[in-house]
Amino acid sequence: MNSSKKSLFFATAIVFISALSFSASAATFSHEEVRAALDNTITKVKASISAVENGADKETVADLVSDAKQQQKDIENNNLEVKRQHAGKRLNIAWKAARGGDLQLAGQSLKDALTRYEEMQKIYVSSH
Repeated sequence: MNSSKKSLFFATAIVFISALSFSASAATFSHEEVRAALDNTITKVKASISAVENGADKETVADLVSDAKQQQKDIENNNLEVKRQHAGKRLNIAWKAARGGDLQLAGQSLKDALTRYEEMQKIYVSSH
C-alpha cells in the first residue's frame, strides 16, 4: 500500500512538472513582440514622467505607471531578464510612491526606469 501511494505521488508530480514545463516553453515571444513591448514600455514610462512633470494627480500617475508595469511583463528575453527585473523594481517604487502621493520620488524612479529600459532597447536592437 505504501509503495502504491509513493508511485501515485511521483506520477502526479511528473504530470505537474510536465505541465509547468509546457506552459513555460509555450510563452516564448517573437522578436517583433519583444521589440514592441520595449517600445510600448518606454512610451508608457515617458507618459508617466510627463504626467508627473505636468502636475497630474496621484491616481493618474499611479494608473499610468501601472500600465507601464503591465506592458514591461511582455519583455521576454533571457539576455534582458535581469535588467528587466531591475527596471521593473523602479516602476514598482514609482507606483507605490505615486499612490502614496510622493510624486517627486515617483518621478525620480520613473526617470531611472526609463534610463534602464532605453539601455535594454539598445542592447536588444544591437543583438537582433
